[in-house]
Amino acid sequence: MESESLISVIIPFYNIGDYIKKTVQSLESQTYKKFEVIFVNDGSTDRSLKILKAELKEVTFDYKIIILPENKGLSNARNRGVSSSKGEYIYFLDADDYLENNAFEKVMEMFKAHNTDAVFFQFKRVDENGNVLKNYNESFKDVNKIESSRDILFKYINLEIFICSCSIVYRKKTINNLFFNEISYIEDQDFNIRALINSNKVGYINSQIFNYCQREGSLMNRKFNLNILDKIKLFDIFYQEYEVKDKELSELFLKRRAKEVLWITRAYIKEEKKIKAGEIKKYIEKNFPSLYVRIVQTSKINRKNLIRFKRSAM
Repeated sequence: MESESLISVIIPFYNIGDYIKKTVQSLESQTYKKFEVIFVNDGSTDRSLKILKAELKEVTFDYKIIILPENKGLSNARNRGVSSSKGEYIYFLDADDYLENNAFEKVMEMFKAHNTDAVFFQFKRVDENGNVLKNYNESFKDVNKIESSRDILFKYINLEIFICSCSIVYRKKTINNLFFNEISYIEDQDFNIRALINSNKVGYINSQIFNYCQREGSLMNRKFNLNILDKIKLFDIFYQEYEVKDKELSELFLKRRAKEVLWITRAYIKEEKKIKAGEIKKYIEKNFPSLYVRIVQTSKINRKNLIRFKRSAM
């Protein structure tokens, strides 16, 4: 393989079991063959590693397996994978998701033809049997084939398009100074925003070449818990970071923070019988002290006061 044409595919896995078989099969069927796969075993305690090794016996692509002694999370595993990669292009694939067989071919055609820093593409959400749960076609109707990274960044933050870490391929030099934040729920958004800020030109493929598997027990299926509140903190951090150096961008981060507060408040109200209000209070006190003083310190946390918190954060 020529290193200048090589895609490094990073696949962390933890207790994924048989689901990884379809992922491996989709890689073996790729029409573009110049890629390496770096599997990162994030401390699995089931038969995942044994299943993977059995599945890899007949493959023709290059691969390596990194074995971590204990589970430290998706972000840490991805970071380890990147540090071991050789390719000019980096792609993150989850161990239960899979690609259409022409995915890499289409991506590399875009990179070569337009010299972009990143290429993203449409995807669909499917169940464990491959049945389509949701198409995202409408979310990309106003996207051009080639756009400035700033335009894509604004659309992404403003929720006009959906990009997850598995629906975009980056030129490695674009993300050389970046690492995944080791905090659940926000690692994809944090990384993608910073990577798009590092980019100049982004390509878009108007085709569903990635399948996002929503299985029982996956993050997508989990109900409300306090970690989701980190989304508010993330956009607050971005707002403060860019308040002086990029006013237009900081205002967009502020609006997105307000939307996250609204959605999280709604989610809490829906699940409020299962979540202790005191836990919400402690989080707000720690991460939003000014709002805490104005609202929470003088009143109980309940449905009414959470809505007041939402309005103040906006």
